[in-house]
Amino acid sequence: MPTTTLPASRNRGAGLLAPSVAAGMALWVAYTVVTVAVQLSAGVPYIDWFSTAAHAWRVGVASLVAGTLLLLVCLAIARWDHLWRDPVRLASTRPMRAAMLLWWLAIGVRLVGVRWADVPPSLLAAMVASGVLVGFAEETLFRGFFLRALRAGGRAEGRAALWVAVCFGLFHLPNVFMGMGALGLLQVLLAATSGAVLYAFRRHFGLLWPAMVAHGAWDISTFLAINYGQPWLPMVSLGMQPLVALLGIAILVGLARHDHAAVLP
Repeated sequence: MPTTTLPASRNRGAGLLAPSVAAGMALWVAYTVVTVAVQLSAGVPYIDWFSTAAHAWRVGVASLVAGTLLLLVCLAIARWDHLWRDPVRLASTRPMRAAMLLWWLAIGVRLVGVRWADVPPSLLAAMVASGVLVGFAEETLFRGFFLRALRAGGRAEGRAALWVAVCFGLFHLPNVFMGMGALGLLQVLLAATSGAVLYAFRRHFGLLWPAMVAHGAWDISTFLAINYGQPWLPMVSLGMQPLVALLGIAILVGLARHDHAAVLP
């Protein structure tokens, strides 16, 4: 894997808070507290969040709006450099490119397999709103703020990306206690591998917004497939999920083994 070493950036942003692991962790905790508080206040189990339009707006959309507002305040205060665009384009590996292709293929298969005539317009609007918000909020938080925080101090890109993926998985741990039970532990593992693929989107393009679009489209297709999929869709969709996870693992292994000398400011 090609490596790149850059000098530390002289412009850390004009905000009040410099990039650091402590700042990234604090923002992660704050975002989790805000969103989980809204979700718990609704009293709706996780598996029912998108069962009706009322639940979707009250839990999914409302919690993401609260989290997004928090992030917008932090963006105004911190104003970190290289948050939206990498200072240099790092090379993408074959597993990264394969994972991105499979990601969009899985989304396409799900959307083809949706019984669109059965989807209530109000629920569809809530699902799309949730997808847009989750793509912006969680990518800004993890592949934006958190990745930037872990890059600070000359930390190798491989280590930074690996920890972002792990923490993105752990971010989903509260779902275990909000109605998913032991199945939520599997979601943690799948989220970690999916986080590696979303990192690949940022790395390949050198920009954060492709990861936002990929994340939002994935979640929208997931919401629709779970509740309104054709009879054949669950089997096909479940069959593709392990492939995405395996490619995510391959990305993480490659980062851990080879991406030691790439240091971004």
